[in-house]
Amino acid sequence: MSKLKNASHKTKKWGIVLIVEIILILVLVPIIIIYAKLSSIQRASTEVNKDEIMVNDIADSTKTVLSGYDNIVLYGVDTRDGDLKKDARSDSIIIMSINHDKKQIKLLSIYRDTCMKIPGYGLTKVNHAYAYGGAQLSMSTLNTNLDLTITQFATVDFGILADIVDAVGGVEIDVTDAEFALINPLIDEQNKVTGSKSAHLKSAGTQVLNGTQATAYARIRKSDSDFKRAERQRTVIAKVFAKIKTSNVTTLVSVINKVLPEIYTNLSTTDIIALAKDISSYSITDSKGFPFEVITGHLTTDSLDYDFADGFNTNVTELHQYLFDNQSYSPSSTVQTIGDEIYAARAK
Repeated sequence: MSKLKNASHKTKKWGIVLIVEIILILVLVPIIIIYAKLSSIQRASTEVNKDEIMVNDIADSTKTVLSGYDNIVLYGVDTRDGDLKKDARSDSIIIMSINHDKKQIKLLSIYRDTCMKIPGYGLTKVNHAYAYGGAQLSMSTLNTNLDLTITQFATVDFGILADIVDAVGGVEIDVTDAEFALINPLIDEQNKVTGSKSAHLKSAGTQVLNGTQATAYARIRKSDSDFKRAERQRTVIAKVFAKIKTSNVTTLVSVINKVLPEIYTNLSTTDIIALAKDISSYSITDSKGFPFEVITGHLTTDSLDYDFADGFNTNVTELHQYLFDNQSYSPSSTVQTIGDEIYAARAK
Protein backbone atom coordinates (compact mmCIF):
# COMPACT_ATOMS: atom_id res chain seq x y z
CA MET A 1 0.00 0.00 0.00
CA SER A 2 2.81 2.37 0.91
CA LYS A 3 4.49 1.69 -2.42
CA LEU A 4 1.31 2.72 -4.21
CA LYS A 5 1.17 5.91 -2.15
CA ASN A 6 4.80 6.66 -2.98
CA ALA A 7 4.15 6.03 -6.65
CA SER A 8 1.12 8.31 -6.56
CA HIS A 9 3.14 11.00 -4.75
CA LYS A 10 5.93 10.78 -7.33
CA THR A 11 3.39 10.96 -10.16
CA LYS A 12 1.86 14.15 -8.72
CA LYS A 13 5.34 15.57 -8.15
CA TRP A 14 6.40 14.96 -11.72
CA GLY A 15 3.05 16.27 -12.93
CA ILE A 16 3.67 19.54 -11.11
CA VAL A 17 7.20 19.73 -12.51
CA LEU A 18 5.84 19.15 -16.03
CA ILE A 19 3.27 21.93 -15.63
CA VAL A 20 5.96 24.32 -14.38
CA GLU A 21 8.18 23.40 -17.33
CA ILE A 22 5.34 24.02 -19.80
CA ILE A 23 4.65 27.42 -18.25
CA LEU A 24 8.34 28.32 -18.43
CA ILE A 25 8.45 27.29 -22.09
CA LEU A 26 5.41 29.43 -22.89
CA VAL A 27 7.05 32.39 -21.17
CA LEU A 28 10.58 31.91 -22.45
CA VAL A 29 9.93 30.98 -26.09
CA PRO A 30 8.74 34.49 -27.06
CA ILE A 31 11.76 35.98 -25.25
CA ILE A 32 14.12 33.59 -27.04
CA ILE A 33 12.50 34.45 -30.37
CA ILE A 34 12.84 38.17 -29.67
CA TYR A 35 16.50 37.80 -28.73
CA ALA A 36 17.16 35.84 -31.90
CA LYS A 37 15.40 38.39 -34.10
CA LEU A 38 17.06 41.40 -32.46
CA SER A 39 20.26 40.49 -34.29
CA SER A 40 18.54 41.45 -37.56
CA ILE A 41 18.21 45.12 -36.54
CA GLN A 42 20.41 47.62 -38.38
CA ARG A 43 22.64 49.04 -35.64
CA ALA A 44 24.02 52.55 -35.60
CA SER A 45 27.36 51.26 -34.38
CA THR A 46 29.67 53.78 -36.03
CA GLU A 47 27.43 56.53 -37.42
CA VAL A 48 26.08 57.76 -34.07
CA ASN A 49 28.30 58.62 -31.12
CA LYS A 50 26.27 59.52 -28.05
CA ASP A 51 29.17 61.53 -26.63
CA GLU A 52 29.08 63.80 -29.68
CA ILE A 53 25.35 64.54 -29.57
CA MET A 54 25.02 68.18 -28.58
CA VAL A 55 23.11 69.36 -25.52
CA ASN A 56 22.69 72.80 -24.00
CA ASP A 57 23.95 74.05 -20.66
CA ILE A 58 20.59 73.71 -18.94
CA ALA A 59 19.56 74.30 -15.33
CA ASP A 60 20.19 71.48 -12.86
CA SER A 61 16.49 71.44 -12.01
CA THR A 62 15.65 70.78 -15.67
CA LYS A 63 18.27 68.02 -15.86
CA THR A 64 16.72 66.37 -12.81
CA VAL A 65 13.25 66.41 -14.35
CA LEU A 66 14.50 65.06 -17.69
CA SER A 67 16.37 62.22 -15.97
CA GLY A 68 13.02 60.79 -14.86
CA TYR A 69 12.00 60.03 -18.46
CA ASP A 70 13.20 57.93 -21.36
CA ASN A 71 12.98 60.14 -24.43
CA ILE A 72 13.38 58.42 -27.77
CA VAL A 73 12.98 60.14 -31.12
CA LEU A 74 11.24 58.13 -33.85
CA TYR A 75 12.05 58.96 -37.47
CA GLY A 76 10.00 57.96 -40.47
CA VAL A 77 11.97 58.54 -43.64
CA ASP A 78 10.92 58.27 -47.25
CA THR A 79 13.68 56.39 -49.02
CA ARG A 80 13.47 54.24 -52.11
CA ASP A 81 16.95 52.71 -51.85
CA GLY A 82 16.59 51.38 -48.27
CA ASP A 83 19.33 53.62 -46.82
CA LEU A 84 18.08 54.70 -43.39
CA LYS A 85 21.33 56.23 -42.16
CA LYS A 86 21.20 59.67 -43.82
CA ASP A 87 20.60 61.49 -47.13
CA ALA A 88 16.83 61.11 -46.58
CA ARG A 89 14.74 63.88 -45.09
CA SER A 90 12.79 62.79 -42.07
CA ASP A 91 9.20 62.62 -43.25
CA SER A 92 8.07 62.17 -39.65
CA ILE A 93 9.76 63.18 -36.38
CA ILE A 94 8.05 62.01 -33.19
CA ILE A 95 9.46 62.31 -29.68
CA MET A 96 8.25 59.40 -27.54
CA SER A 97 8.50 60.38 -23.87
CA ILE A 98 8.18 57.46 -21.44
CA ASN A 99 7.33 57.95 -17.77
CA HIS A 100 8.17 54.60 -16.16
CA ASP A 101 6.78 55.50 -12.75
CA LYS A 102 3.33 56.28 -14.12
CA LYS A 103 3.55 53.75 -17.00
CA GLN A 104 2.59 56.53 -19.38
CA ILE A 105 3.77 57.50 -22.85
CA LYS A 106 3.28 60.86 -24.55
CA LEU A 107 3.94 61.51 -28.24
CA LEU A 108 5.05 64.84 -29.67
CA SER A 109 5.33 65.36 -33.42
CA ILE A 110 7.87 67.93 -34.52
CA TYR A 111 6.39 69.43 -37.68
CA ARG A 112 8.87 68.75 -40.43
CA ASP A 113 8.74 72.30 -41.85
CA THR A 114 9.52 73.89 -38.47
CA CYS A 115 12.28 76.48 -38.67
CA MET A 116 15.15 75.56 -36.36
CA LYS A 117 18.87 76.19 -36.18
CA ILE A 118 20.81 73.15 -37.38
CA PRO A 119 24.35 73.09 -35.92
CA GLY A 120 26.80 73.91 -38.70
CA TYR A 121 24.06 74.74 -41.23
CA GLY A 122 22.11 77.64 -39.76
CA LEU A 123 18.37 78.28 -39.94
CA THR A 124 16.39 75.86 -42.09
CA LYS A 125 13.69 73.19 -41.86
CA VAL A 126 14.18 70.74 -39.02
CA ASN A 127 13.71 67.71 -41.28
CA HIS A 128 16.83 68.71 -43.26
CA ALA A 129 19.04 67.79 -40.30
CA TYR A 130 18.62 64.06 -40.88
CA ALA A 131 19.57 64.43 -44.54
CA TYR A 132 22.65 66.51 -43.66
CA GLY A 133 24.01 64.41 -40.82
CA GLY A 134 21.72 61.52 -39.97
CA ALA A 135 20.22 60.83 -36.56
CA GLN A 136 23.20 62.31 -34.68
CA LEU A 137 22.79 65.76 -36.21
CA SER A 138 19.02 65.60 -35.97
CA MET A 139 19.12 64.75 -32.25
CA SER A 140 21.65 67.54 -31.71
CA THR A 141 19.24 69.91 -33.46
CA LEU A 142 16.30 68.89 -31.28
CA ASN A 143 18.39 69.12 -28.12
CA THR A 144 19.89 72.53 -28.80
CA ASN A 145 16.65 74.11 -30.02
CA LEU A 146 14.39 72.57 -27.37
CA ASP A 147 16.61 72.10 -24.28
CA LEU A 148 16.36 68.31 -24.49
CA THR A 149 18.91 65.57 -23.79
CA ILE A 150 17.87 62.92 -26.33
CA THR A 151 20.51 60.34 -27.25
CA GLN A 152 18.34 57.43 -28.43
CA PHE A 153 16.49 57.02 -31.72
CA ALA A 154 14.86 54.53 -34.05
CA THR A 155 14.40 55.06 -37.79
CA VAL A 156 12.15 53.20 -40.21
CA ASP A 157 11.21 53.66 -43.82
CA PHE A 158 7.66 54.95 -43.80
CA GLY A 159 6.63 51.98 -45.94
CA ILE A 160 7.10 49.56 -43.03
CA LEU A 161 3.99 51.02 -41.41
CA ALA A 162 1.87 49.01 -43.81
CA ASP A 163 3.52 45.74 -42.78
CA ILE A 164 3.04 46.50 -39.08
CA VAL A 165 -0.64 47.36 -39.52
CA ASP A 166 -1.24 44.19 -41.55
CA ALA A 167 0.57 42.11 -38.92
CA VAL A 168 -1.83 43.28 -36.19
CA GLY A 169 -4.88 42.72 -38.36
CA GLY A 170 -5.56 46.31 -39.38
CA VAL A 171 -6.58 49.38 -37.38
CA GLU A 172 -9.96 51.03 -36.91
CA ILE A 173 -9.97 54.62 -38.15
CA ASP A 174 -12.71 57.21 -38.53
CA VAL A 175 -12.14 58.59 -42.03
CA THR A 176 -13.70 62.02 -42.60
CA ASP A 177 -15.38 63.05 -45.86
CA ALA A 178 -12.43 65.36 -46.65
CA GLU A 179 -9.94 62.53 -46.03
CA PHE A 180 -11.99 60.07 -48.11
CA ALA A 181 -11.87 62.47 -51.06
CA LEU A 182 -8.05 62.18 -51.12
CA ILE A 183 -7.18 58.74 -49.78
CA ASN A 184 -7.79 56.48 -52.79
CA PRO A 185 -5.17 58.10 -55.09
CA LEU A 186 -2.69 57.71 -52.23
CA ILE A 187 -3.66 54.04 -51.92
CA ASP A 188 -2.86 53.68 -55.65
CA GLU A 189 0.50 55.35 -55.05
CA GLN A 190 1.30 52.99 -52.15
CA ASN A 191 0.29 50.00 -54.27
CA LYS A 192 2.66 51.14 -57.01
CA VAL A 193 5.59 51.73 -54.65
CA THR A 194 5.25 48.55 -52.57
CA GLY A 195 3.66 46.18 -55.08
CA SER A 196 0.61 45.68 -52.88
CA LYS A 197 -2.89 45.29 -54.30
CA SER A 198 -5.02 47.04 -51.74
CA ALA A 199 -8.60 47.95 -52.58
CA HIS A 200 -9.94 51.50 -52.44
CA LEU A 201 -12.12 52.69 -49.59
CA LYS A 202 -15.79 52.79 -50.57
CA SER A 203 -16.91 55.51 -48.20
CA ALA A 204 -15.99 57.76 -45.30
CA GLY A 205 -16.72 56.72 -41.71
CA THR A 206 -15.30 54.40 -39.08
CA GLN A 207 -13.76 51.29 -40.64
CA VAL A 208 -10.83 48.88 -40.36
CA LEU A 209 -7.97 49.91 -42.63
CA ASN A 210 -5.34 47.49 -43.87
CA GLY A 211 -1.66 48.41 -43.97
CA THR A 212 -1.66 50.15 -47.35
CA GLN A 213 -4.85 52.05 -46.56
CA ALA A 214 -3.59 53.12 -43.12
CA THR A 215 -0.30 54.34 -44.60
CA ALA A 216 -2.18 56.32 -47.24
CA TYR A 217 -4.36 57.78 -44.48
CA ALA A 218 -1.27 58.82 -42.50
CA ARG A 219 0.16 60.60 -45.53
CA ILE A 220 -2.88 62.71 -46.46
CA ARG A 221 -1.83 66.35 -46.49
CA LYS A 222 -3.73 68.36 -49.10
CA SER A 223 -7.09 68.25 -47.30
CA ASP A 224 -5.88 70.41 -44.42
CA SER A 225 -2.26 70.85 -43.31
CA ASP A 226 0.95 69.16 -42.28
CA PHE A 227 -0.26 69.60 -38.69
CA LYS A 228 -3.25 67.31 -39.28
CA ARG A 229 -1.00 64.96 -41.22
CA ALA A 230 1.24 64.60 -38.18
CA GLU A 231 -1.85 64.03 -36.05
CA ARG A 232 -2.99 61.24 -38.38
CA GLN A 233 0.43 59.62 -38.07
CA ARG A 234 0.19 59.69 -34.28
CA THR A 235 -3.34 58.28 -34.47
CA VAL A 236 -2.18 55.27 -36.48
CA ILE A 237 0.77 54.69 -34.12
CA ALA A 238 -1.53 54.83 -31.08
CA LYS A 239 -3.96 52.39 -32.70
CA VAL A 240 -1.15 49.95 -33.53
CA PHE A 241 0.26 50.23 -30.00
CA ALA A 242 -3.17 49.45 -28.51
CA LYS A 243 -3.52 46.32 -30.66
CA ILE A 244 0.00 45.09 -29.93
CA LYS A 245 -0.71 45.32 -26.19
CA THR A 246 -3.51 42.77 -26.52
CA SER A 247 -2.01 40.57 -29.24
CA ASN A 248 -1.23 36.87 -28.84
CA VAL A 249 2.26 35.40 -29.23
CA THR A 250 1.70 34.45 -32.87
CA THR A 251 0.79 38.01 -33.80
CA LEU A 252 3.69 39.45 -31.81
CA VAL A 253 6.15 37.13 -33.57
CA SER A 254 4.67 38.21 -36.92
CA VAL A 255 5.17 41.87 -35.99
CA ILE A 256 8.73 41.16 -34.86
CA ASN A 257 9.52 39.34 -38.10
CA LYS A 258 8.22 42.27 -40.15
CA VAL A 259 9.58 45.17 -38.16
CA LEU A 260 12.99 44.37 -36.70
CA PRO A 261 14.93 43.93 -39.98
CA GLU A 262 13.60 47.34 -41.09
CA ILE A 263 14.73 49.27 -38.00
CA TYR A 264 17.88 51.37 -37.78
CA THR A 265 18.62 52.35 -34.18
CA ASN A 266 21.22 52.86 -31.48
CA LEU A 267 19.03 51.15 -28.86
CA SER A 268 20.82 48.11 -27.48
CA THR A 269 19.26 44.67 -27.13
CA THR A 270 19.03 45.30 -23.39
CA ASP A 271 17.28 48.65 -24.02
CA ILE A 272 14.72 47.06 -26.33
CA ILE A 273 13.96 44.13 -24.03
CA ALA A 274 13.57 46.51 -21.09
CA LEU A 275 11.08 48.62 -23.06
CA ALA A 276 9.20 45.65 -24.49
CA LYS A 277 8.79 43.42 -21.45
CA ASP A 278 6.19 45.64 -19.72
CA ILE A 279 4.51 47.02 -22.83
CA SER A 280 1.06 45.74 -21.80
CA SER A 281 1.12 47.91 -18.67
CA TYR A 282 1.86 51.17 -20.53
CA SER A 283 -0.63 53.53 -22.14
CA ILE A 284 -0.27 56.35 -24.66
CA THR A 285 -2.03 59.08 -22.71
CA ASP A 286 -1.71 62.04 -25.08
CA SER A 287 -0.25 63.24 -28.36
CA LYS A 288 0.35 66.72 -29.71
CA GLY A 289 2.42 68.61 -32.26
CA PHE A 290 5.19 71.21 -31.98
CA PRO A 291 5.08 74.15 -32.36
CA PHE A 292 1.88 74.41 -30.33
CA GLU A 293 1.20 77.90 -31.69
CA VAL A 294 2.24 78.14 -35.33
CA ILE A 295 2.51 80.84 -37.96
CA THR A 296 3.65 80.15 -41.51
CA GLY A 297 5.94 82.30 -43.61
CA HIS A 298 9.40 82.67 -45.14
CA LEU A 299 12.94 83.55 -44.17
CA THR A 300 14.54 86.59 -45.71
CA THR A 301 17.23 84.30 -47.13
CA ASP A 302 15.04 81.94 -49.18
CA SER A 303 11.51 81.41 -50.49
CA LEU A 304 10.72 78.11 -48.75
CA ASP A 305 7.52 77.77 -46.76
CA TYR A 306 8.26 77.44 -43.04
CA ASP A 307 6.35 76.75 -39.85
CA PHE A 308 7.46 79.19 -37.16
CA ALA A 309 6.81 78.89 -33.44
CA ASP A 310 4.70 81.93 -32.60
CA GLY A 311 6.80 82.88 -29.59
CA PHE A 312 9.74 80.46 -29.65
CA ASN A 313 10.53 80.60 -25.91
CA THR A 314 6.86 80.25 -25.01
CA ASN A 315 6.47 77.19 -27.20
CA VAL A 316 9.59 75.50 -25.80
CA THR A 317 8.33 76.21 -22.29
CA GLU A 318 4.98 74.63 -23.17
CA LEU A 319 6.83 71.60 -24.52
CA HIS A 320 8.51 71.00 -21.15
CA GLN A 321 5.22 71.50 -19.33
CA TYR A 322 3.43 69.07 -21.65
CA LEU A 323 5.99 66.26 -21.84
CA PHE A 324 7.50 66.45 -18.36
CA ASP A 325 4.97 68.39 -16.27
CA ASN A 326 7.80 70.83 -15.52
CA GLN A 327 5.98 73.98 -14.44
CA SER A 328 9.17 75.75 -13.32
CA TYR A 329 11.13 75.32 -16.57
CA SER A 330 12.86 78.39 -18.01
CA PRO A 331 14.51 78.39 -21.47
CA SER A 332 18.30 78.30 -21.52
CA SER A 333 20.33 81.15 -22.97
CA THR A 334 20.94 79.03 -26.09
CA VAL A 335 17.22 78.57 -26.74
CA GLN A 336 16.60 82.27 -26.16
CA THR A 337 19.36 83.20 -28.63
CA ILE A 338 17.99 80.81 -31.28
CA GLY A 339 14.53 82.25 -30.81
CA ASP A 340 15.89 85.76 -31.33
CA GLU A 341 17.76 84.67 -34.48
CA ILE A 342 14.66 83.06 -35.98
CA TYR A 343 12.55 86.12 -35.26
CA ALA A 344 15.13 88.45 -36.81
CA ALA A 345 15.44 86.27 -39.94
CA ARG A 346 11.72 85.92 -40.60
CA ALA A 347 10.32 87.87 -43.52
CA LYS A 348 7.96 90.39 -41.95
